[in-house]
Amino acid sequence: MKRAAKAALILAAMVSMAVGVPAVAAASAAAARTTYAVTDLGSLGYGVTDGVALSATGQVTGRSFNGATITLKTCCGGCYPGGPHNPCKEHIYHAFVWSNGTMTDLGTLGGNFSAGNAINLSGQVVGSAQTNTGVSHVVMWNGGKITDLTTTALSGLSGASVAGINDSGQIVGTDALGSTGHSQLFLDSSGTVTQLPLPSFAAASLATGCSATAINNNGVVLGGCDDASSDFHGVVWQNGTPTDLGTLGGPQAEAAGINNLGQVVGFAQTSTDADHGFVWSNGKMTDLGLNFFPAAINDNGVIVGGDEIYSGGTLQNLNNLTPAGSPQIQNAVGINDNGQILATSGGRTLLLTPS
Repeated sequence: MKRAAKAALILAAMVSMAVGVPAVAAASAAAARTTYAVTDLGSLGYGVTDGVALSATGQVTGRSFNGATITLKTCCGGCYPGGPHNPCKEHIYHAFVWSNGTMTDLGTLGGNFSAGNAINLSGQVVGSAQTNTGVSHVVMWNGGKITDLTTTALSGLSGASVAGINDSGQIVGTDALGSTGHSQLFLDSSGTVTQLPLPSFAAASLATGCSATAINNNGVVLGGCDDASSDFHGVVWQNGTPTDLGTLGGPQAEAAGINNLGQVVGFAQTSTDADHGFVWSNGKMTDLGLNFFPAAINDNGVIVGGDEIYSGGTLQNLNNLTPAGSPQIQNAVGINDNGQILATSGGRTLLLTPS
């Protein structure tokens, strides 16, 4: 899929239609009627936090703004020839771990910025951090220690970025220029780095390439690839072999999340180019209805995305399941097997816990 168009489609669908969808998991309908206590994770000082990943134990990572700023020499806000010079400022953000009510700043490699992308059961976080020269490197934070993966395990790659880490410590990401000459997925298992092959439709098309999304605890990798028309397809790699997830009859589909059973959720286009949510399991893609954009699925088959939750054949708005006066949930991005949900509300990050 064309990246800008994909982002626009997701943002445009945040106000979703509550439509009837078929049952695809054994989770009881009672789970969808669960109410939630809401915890605002706070920030590192500036009041703005982007939480992106949730662990099995309820730890959260992402990026949070700390209130500090830097002046950009290349920007001149409101300037005009012969007029005053008004330097622009950029607000600094750092990777964080939130655990049991406390947000911890994970720091950088000497630069200004860092961000966490994924977290596992042990609390290991992978993401990016700037060096003192302003270059962004792939890093892992573990027990307060930061390891530069760009200069160690991933030193043989070209322009690596990281997307996921599982509970065994396997790391998946994207190599901007893989061995095929396209962007290509890599898998790092205990320091042994393997490039994952392109699926046949991407290899034959000479298209842009592939990008990584996640990895489950069985080592199954989730991502996607462009085809010759620059339409995006969701792909899973199991034991190194790629499988195209297909679509719902249209040109493209994006896979957003995978659980430890190998079930995948995302959205796909129909033959009329309408965007429908889907769950893919055992080679079959099931339509979850119009304008539902799933982001994550837990091992109980409960799915979240946008401001909605799907369980046992029922789709509900999460804002109807939280106490009156709670922040308005805009986008749920994760759910663990305890039913905790990670969501965003403007610049705030929320943890929803079943009450």
